[in-house]
Amino acid sequence: MLQFTGGYYDLDYYRLYLLRYLSQNNFDIATDHPQIVANSDRALDTYQEARRNGASVPEAEELALSVLFTNIGESEFDIVADILLEYFGDTLNVDYEPAAHYWARWVIDNVPNLFDGFDRTQVGIDREELDEKRDILIGRITQFCVDNGL
Repeated sequence: MLQFTGGYYDLDYYRLYLLRYLSQNNFDIATDHPQIVANSDRALDTYQEARRNGASVPEAEELALSVLFTNIGESEFDIVADILLEYFGDTLNVDYEPAAHYWARWVIDNVPNLFDGFDRTQVGIDREELDEKRDILIGRITQFCVDNGL
């Protein structure tokens, strides 16, 4: 889970906005990841350029936020929790969100190859790639449950 360590004192609005989003959505990523830095810098530049070109504050903010979330995919944690809720309700007794979150953390911590083969060049998992490889994830989780007598 994303944690702020070492006294993060940067007051960059867009970087903090993105870090807050990543933290709330259970991303496991360093706060100084190059994608976070690059996106927040580009978002600020986009906002300033839009304002210089006559855009209103809400318009400039909308443009900046679209740039801020470029190449930010789905949280691995949220992906696993959703799969557990949808496919493993009976197997792991996952019928409500807190149970899914408990088991999602457990699966992620104990299945090191869970996301092998996924593009790791961006923050999170691309939605299209997830749709293509969802069955692989389900299979890996199923095999883990079988191997551990769950």
